[in-house]
Amino acid sequence: MQQMILIVDDNRSNIKIAQAILENEYRVGAALSGEKALKFLSQAIPDLILLDISMPEMSGFEVMEQLQLHDEWKNIPVIFLTANVEPQIEAKCFKMGAVDFIAKPFVPEVIKNRINRT
Repeated sequence: MQQMILIVDDNRSNIKIAQAILENEYRVGAALSGEKALKFLSQAIPDLILLDISMPEMSGFEVMEQLQLHDEWKNIPVIFLTANVEPQIEAKCFKMGAVDFIAKPFVPEVIKNRINRT
Protein backbone atom coordinates (compact mmCIF):
# COMPACT_ATOMS: atom_id res chain seq x y z
CA MET A 1 0.00 0.00 0.00
CA GLN A 2 1.29 3.42 -0.94
CA GLN A 3 2.31 5.82 1.77
CA MET A 4 0.13 8.89 2.24
CA ILE A 5 1.58 12.40 2.30
CA LEU A 6 -0.39 15.44 3.44
CA ILE A 7 0.70 18.69 1.81
CA VAL A 8 -0.25 21.82 3.78
CA ASP A 9 0.25 25.12 1.94
CA ASP A 10 -1.92 28.20 1.48
CA ASN A 11 -0.73 28.52 -2.13
CA ARG A 12 -2.70 26.29 -4.53
CA SER A 13 0.14 26.41 -7.09
CA ASN A 14 2.62 25.00 -4.57
CA ILE A 15 0.21 22.18 -3.73
CA LYS A 16 -0.32 21.36 -7.42
CA ILE A 17 3.43 21.31 -8.08
CA ALA A 18 4.11 19.04 -5.11
CA GLN A 19 1.18 16.78 -6.04
CA ALA A 20 2.47 16.44 -9.60
CA ILE A 21 5.91 15.48 -8.27
CA LEU A 22 4.60 12.94 -5.75
CA GLU A 23 1.34 11.47 -7.05
CA ASN A 24 2.94 8.61 -8.99
CA GLU A 25 4.66 7.24 -5.89
CA TYR A 26 2.37 8.29 -3.02
CA ARG A 27 -1.22 8.92 -2.10
CA VAL A 28 -1.40 12.68 -1.67
CA GLY A 29 -3.79 14.73 0.44
CA ALA A 30 -3.86 18.51 0.53
CA ALA A 31 -4.96 21.26 2.89
CA LEU A 32 -4.93 25.00 2.15
CA SER A 33 -4.61 26.07 5.78
CA GLY A 34 -3.46 24.89 9.18
CA GLU A 35 -7.06 24.54 10.35
CA LYS A 36 -7.94 22.40 7.32
CA ALA A 37 -4.86 20.27 7.99
CA LEU A 38 -6.04 19.57 11.55
CA LYS A 39 -9.51 18.66 10.23
CA PHE A 40 -7.87 16.32 7.70
CA LEU A 41 -5.93 14.65 10.53
CA SER A 42 -9.15 13.98 12.43
CA GLN A 43 -10.23 11.85 9.42
CA ALA A 44 -6.96 10.22 8.32
CA ILE A 45 -3.39 9.90 9.59
CA PRO A 46 -0.77 10.42 6.86
CA ASP A 47 2.67 8.83 6.89
CA LEU A 48 4.30 12.24 6.39
CA ILE A 49 3.31 15.92 6.41
CA LEU A 50 4.84 18.55 4.14
CA LEU A 51 4.06 21.73 6.06
CA ASP A 52 4.42 25.31 4.85
CA ILE A 53 5.69 27.69 7.53
CA SER A 54 4.22 31.00 6.34
CA MET A 55 0.44 30.77 6.21
CA PRO A 56 -2.22 33.25 7.31
CA GLU A 57 -4.26 32.60 10.47
CA MET A 58 -2.23 29.56 11.61
CA SER A 59 1.46 29.26 10.75
CA GLY A 60 3.19 25.96 10.15
CA PHE A 61 4.90 26.37 13.51
CA GLU A 62 1.48 26.70 15.19
CA VAL A 63 0.27 23.57 13.37
CA MET A 64 3.39 21.76 14.60
CA GLU A 65 2.57 22.79 18.18
CA GLN A 66 -0.92 21.33 17.76
CA LEU A 67 0.52 18.08 16.39
CA GLN A 68 2.70 17.72 19.49
CA LEU A 69 -0.37 17.96 21.75
CA HIS A 70 -2.10 14.87 20.29
CA ASP A 71 -0.77 11.38 20.93
CA GLU A 72 -2.05 10.12 17.58
CA TRP A 73 -0.38 12.99 15.65
CA LYS A 74 2.85 13.73 17.48
CA ASN A 75 4.84 10.94 15.81
CA ILE A 76 3.92 11.87 12.24
CA PRO A 77 7.15 12.98 10.52
CA VAL A 78 7.00 16.61 9.37
CA ILE A 79 9.08 18.26 6.67
CA PHE A 80 8.70 22.03 6.68
CA LEU A 81 8.35 23.91 3.39
CA THR A 82 9.76 27.42 3.25
CA ALA A 83 11.05 30.14 0.96
CA ASN A 84 12.98 31.48 3.96
CA VAL A 85 16.29 29.65 4.17
CA GLU A 86 17.82 31.72 6.97
CA PRO A 87 19.81 29.58 9.44
CA GLN A 88 17.57 30.68 12.35
CA ILE A 89 14.47 29.38 10.56
CA GLU A 90 16.19 26.09 9.73
CA ALA A 91 17.25 25.72 13.37
CA LYS A 92 13.70 26.47 14.59
CA CYS A 93 12.31 23.79 12.24
CA PHE A 94 14.52 21.14 13.80
CA LYS A 95 13.99 22.44 17.35
CA MET A 96 10.23 22.07 16.85
CA GLY A 97 10.67 18.43 15.83
CA ALA A 98 10.77 18.49 12.04
CA VAL A 99 12.69 15.69 10.36
CA ASP A 100 13.81 18.01 7.55
CA PHE A 101 12.89 21.09 5.56
CA ILE A 102 12.57 21.80 1.84
CA ALA A 103 13.29 25.19 0.30
CA LYS A 104 10.92 26.71 -2.23
CA PRO A 105 10.76 26.79 -5.17
CA PHE A 106 10.52 23.02 -5.27
CA VAL A 107 13.13 20.91 -7.00
CA PRO A 108 11.56 17.50 -7.79
CA GLU A 109 14.67 15.42 -7.02
CA VAL A 110 15.23 17.26 -3.73
CA ILE A 111 11.64 16.64 -2.58
CA LYS A 112 11.80 12.96 -3.50
CA ASN A 113 15.18 12.41 -1.84
CA ARG A 114 14.24 14.19 1.37
CA ILE A 115 10.97 12.25 1.61
CA ASN A 116 12.73 8.95 0.95
CA ARG A 117 15.13 9.66 3.83
CA THR A 118 12.31 9.83 6.38
